[in-house]
Amino acid sequence: MDITSKLITAGAVAAAGFVADKIVDKGWVMVTGRPAPSKEEEDTAALVEVLVFAAISGAVVALTRRYALRGTNKFIAKREARALQA
Repeated sequence: MDITSKLITAGAVAAAGFVADKIVDKGWVMVTGRPAPSKEEEDTAALVEVLVFAAISGAVVALTRRYALRGTNKFIAKREARALQA
């Protein structure tokens, strides 16, 4: 894997994490009517609320990361195949 492929992969994973974070935040507000628990609110937020948010956030990030890597790997494979044909 060359440096360009590594940069593409890193960028895709970072973008997927950013998008996942925004999806979870917006979804949390839609469902609960309150903003997502943040580090500043950890002392005042209910433990159950923090645990549920962490579980949902972790699952969404893992899924988006998985599919971002899958799509990136397909893109890189096509890119490398074209480079070999040239």
